[in-house]
Amino acid sequence: MILKQLINPKPTIILFFIVFCLAFAFVPLLLNDIQTLFLHSWVPTYLVFILGLIITSFHALGLNNLMYEKNVIKKDNLVLGFVYVLLCTPFYNTVSAWFISFFLLFYINYLFESYQKSYPLSQVFNASFILSLLSFFDPNIIVLLPLIIISGINFDNMNWRSLFTITIGMLLPYIFYFMYTKVFNLLFIMPDFTNFQLISTPDYTRWPIIKKFWIGILFVISLFSFFELFRWLYKKSIRSRKSFIIILFYFILTFLVALYGADESWYYLLSPLSIIIANYFTYTKKQNIANLLFFFLIISSVVYRCLITI
Repeated sequence: MILKQLINPKPTIILFFIVFCLAFAFVPLLLNDIQTLFLHSWVPTYLVFILGLIITSFHALGLNNLMYEKNVIKKDNLVLGFVYVLLCTPFYNTVSAWFISFFLLFYINYLFESYQKSYPLSQVFNASFILSLLSFFDPNIIVLLPLIIISGINFDNMNWRSLFTITIGMLLPYIFYFMYTKVFNLLFIMPDFTNFQLISTPDYTRWPIIKKFWIGILFVISLFSFFELFRWLYKKSIRSRKSFIIILFYFILTFLVALYGADESWYYLLSPLSIIIANYFTYTKKQNIANLLFFFLIISSVVYRCLITI
């Protein structure tokens, strides 16, 4: 029933979504101290809480609107935004990842805007320029560079002009940075693009039951979602099908970033995974199963969020 209301949203549902985002942000404070929970090395405690609320909410709505405007998910609904917020459950103190992931929305938007353009030079320049800027804050994000080329091949508009423009877009922020250091007599420090180290295997036995349950539910939903996507991908419109190919590669590349990055790098994975899951919840014909899985995801997310540090 909840899914039905989100798929056909009314003003009251939009209000409910806003209230839910507020409540979801405050849930960790029920059993945890704000000074301990949101302690950060360079951001004040209360600001971390406010940023988490604002950026997550805007990211959820921005991602939701982007996929609708680009005809990736054609039904006007709030399922994607809701799913994204729920998937943010473990990430309550990841300031850098919040900002980087949010600006990756603009990166993806420019890739989608290159659809049906013979020479999408401005789009690929903007996408590569944004990615280059973000690499100053997380060098591992450079792994997403091939996605621009994959997008061009997928949309049949990749050519030597686009490749040259991508190169310029990637180099320009570093040229500006180099010039800045020379003018102000500062040391030019390049980000470490070789710092790729496979994460160690976590000790699952020490995980609380609610964390295991939440990840288990998410894993099951993901299996259903990928099966639904691959099963019906050929029946989607050409634009939607090509867009989902980009999203699948986006998922693969962010998964690689997460495997070889810091723990908070898993946050980058939420955008493509949310889109794939939202596609399942929106279009599956077996709504009874989908509603049951969605219900378990909501309950487990709220409980896990409440017991986040226990």
